Amino acid sequence: MTRKPKLESLRMFEVAARRLNFRLVAEELALTQSAVAQRVRQLEQDLGVALFVREPRGLALTARGRHYHATISQALSMIDEATRALSSEGTRLTLSVPPSFAAKWLVPRLHDFRQAYPHLDLQLEASERLADFQTDDVDFAVRLGVPPFGNGLHWELLTGLNLCLVCSPDYLAGHGGEIDSDELAAHTLISDAHDHWAALPRRMPGQARATTLRVSHTSLAIDAASAGQGLALAPGILVSRGIREGTLIMLRQFTNDPRGFYLSALRPDGKRRSGCCCPG
Repeated sequence: MTRKPKLESLRMFEVAARRLNFRLVAEELALTQSAVAQRVRQLEQDLGVALFVREPRGLALTARGRHYHATISQALSMIDEATRALSSEGTRLTLSVPPSFAAKWLVPRLHDFRQAYPHLDLQLEASERLADFQTDDVDFAVRLGVPPFGNGLHWELLTGLNLCLVCSPDYLAGHGGEIDSDELAAHTLISDAHDHWAALPRRMPGQARATTLRVSHTSLAIDAASAGQGLALAPGILVSRGIREGTLIMLRQFTNDPRGFYLSALRPDGKRRSGCCCPG
């Protein structure tokens, strides 16, 4: 009865069929010649087929041996190729981030990150809603808030929330080159869904009488300010690039906000529990 050969026996056969010499096979596989000869005999017994003809100067494949070698060689190549492909896939990492954080801070730094960690297959999920580690297939989440964030979560502070009052150079020039941040009635205040204006410890003079432009995301508020549409109040981490490049001018900074940007993940026990959410 034919027995299914082991994979190591098939690899040995492929080398033997290629080398056609027990000494060369033994050198390639780091075996003794007697061990190679014994394994060849065992494979032939398992298959019930003569694969080689023993000759004075080495080996020769039988007709059935040549056919078997062609098939086995192709199969082993496919196995090796599949293994190499699997090894090169890298580690997939899914990161959930607020859209504005992604657009204004993370995306400009992705090139450096990918160069530093080429083995990581990074997938970004931009969302303002709660990140649920139970159902969203998320590895990490960045959110703006105040901990604690949920049962079973570990979190690390990335940066505190420093709110910056910003406008464009053209907007500043159009108002005489100077803006009194204590008198806002004459200006358009750009507000987003986070409503950072309401988070100020006290309303600024003239804030209640100012015109308001409302947009959905902080990144849009920042873009509107860069385009000269008014004054925006946004996290310093999101406007630092614009300030550095000269598209924004910081008029005032507020550093007493209790919120911060946090990176959160499940605790090391790896259990995905219901309600393990990170706030938006």
